[in-house]
Amino acid sequence: MKLNWGWGIVIVFSVFGVTMIGLVIKMFTVPVNMVSKDYYAEEQRFEQTVKKKENTKKLSIAPVLALNKEKGTVDIILPPELKSAEGSIRFFRPSDSRLDFNVKLDVNADNEQNIDASRIVKGRWIIQVNFSDSGVDYLFEKALVL
Repeated sequence: MKLNWGWGIVIVFSVFGVTMIGLVIKMFTVPVNMVSKDYYAEEQRFEQTVKKKENTKKLSIAPVLALNKEKGTVDIILPPELKSAEGSIRFFRPSDSRLDFNVKLDVNADNEQNIDASRIVKGRWIIQVNFSDSGVDYLFEKALVL
């Protein structure tokens, strides 16, 4: 049986319509997670964030953030010139905001902090260390795959 051009047009439009309906259904079933619930306010604080990152670059040694698989910890090491650093560590999961959590920055005498990684879900994390020392604010962030 030979199809004429009229049937060809009907078939093309039908395939297109079914594809569009399928995409709309998929769009409504995929959960939408905002990167941050208050991203408008965070955008307004962007200049402060840039200044904090510039302050971090001025340190003699960059802060170190690494996964220690032997101990099962996430290790954070601050430069030795920071004597009284206070702040927080944000574990940020881009794919699921429900897994985000904060830890208080509490370094030992060697300016190190070890965070137990056993409770952290495997996957890609962005870890932000936001701290201040002697009135100067710093921000260091790094992506890690746990």
